[in-house]
Amino acid sequence: MKFTVITVFVLTLIASENNGDITTRHTNVKCEAFDKLYLEVVTCRLKVLGRGIIAENIHFKILKLPIRNITINFSVYKKLSGYHPFLFNVTFDFCHFLRHPNPLSVFHLFYKALMPYTNLNHTCPINVSSHDFILKDFVLADEMYAKIPFPKGSYMFSIRMATEGVWRGVVNTYFDINVDNNPNIRF
Repeated sequence: MKFTVITVFVLTLIASENNGDITTRHTNVKCEAFDKLYLEVVTCRLKVLGRGIIAENIHFKILKLPIRNITINFSVYKKLSGYHPFLFNVTFDFCHFLRHPNPLSVFHLFYKALMPYTNLNHTCPINVSSHDFILKDFVLADEMYAKIPFPKGSYMFSIRMATEGVWRGVVNTYFDINVDNNPNIRF
């Protein structure tokens, strides 16, 4: 009897494993500059790199320098007949975060995933007139969600940016988790 229970348990685990049918995929990205004299959205779009590979490209041009402090509001929303707050809504000093990254913070996990694709890797103040915020060819990978498992569904990451206590812009990234990767379905 004990052998049968163990066998059924092991077979259930094997059957519930990821067999390549679970993917993450960008579905949309929207960027907005609240203060057009301070920030300009140069690029905000998704780009298809290959079959089923969708990359996100964002380019913000900073029009007024120097930037001495940056406040970030990072929120996660889940689509349930509209987007509703889900799991995280944190506001923090981004300049302090860059000087003293805390690997236990929620944002650190997402920032680490963005690092190979962005130029946001130096501390404040930002004085260089040619410095822009760029995210180039960022592709979602299933491994990014290993430490924070999200249930199947549609999500939105909202990142609001403020300087000198004034909200300057927002980036909303929409994506799906656990989309069936059926080769017979064409998009």
